[in-house]
Amino acid sequence: MHVLVVDDNPIVRIGLVTLLRRIDQVESVEEACDGIDAISLARQNTPDVVLLDIDMPKMNGLEALPELAANSAVLMLTNSSESTMIARALDRGAKGYLVHGGIGIRELAGALATALMGGMVLGPEAAEVVVNGPEQETINPLRAKVTEREAEVLDAAARGMTNEEIAREQFLSARTVKNYLNAAYPKLGVHNRAEAVLVWVNGDVPGSGTAMPV
Repeated sequence: MHVLVVDDNPIVRIGLVTLLRRIDQVESVEEACDGIDAISLARQNTPDVVLLDIDMPKMNGLEALPELAANSAVLMLTNSSESTMIARALDRGAKGYLVHGGIGIRELAGALATALMGGMVLGPEAAEVVVNGPEQETINPLRAKVTEREAEVLDAAARGMTNEEIAREQFLSARTVKNYLNAAYPKLGVHNRAEAVLVWVNGDVPGSGTAMPV
């Protein structure tokens, strides 16, 4: 089996490649850092299975998905558990949708085998969408001010997770998590983590007139 790993985060790619090389059925692994790179590699050497992230520069996973899915089984493997993202990915031809955090070598091997045989691979979040349809979600208006990666880190921080816990969950380094938070502060008009979490939870910027709990 030839597998293509597509993710802009090199730490995530290293982790996935390490797992894949321990799976007997995997004969070769290639890496791409964005959708454009993935399509180029797929045209040269059609992979059996593509592990595809969503939020990437130049061309994101949802944009690259239709072409990649034309000749390969594509499994979305990403941090986003938003039901609208899941629905869009499945509509565009993904054979499955998994969220980082609970994927070990046994789960990954099973997912690859199922996708290769034409089956669907659905994590709990994706199964919920398939059964009940995407939720009508209330979107935090502050998400438009930050990147998707920064939003994912802020979501985790708002759940009370430490930088180290966020790093483990999202396949990042603690330093990278801190960098994402620091990059988000000026965009949210705040100066530290506590202020960022407060405004993020309330979906409102400082000084806008909305009372925030203390």
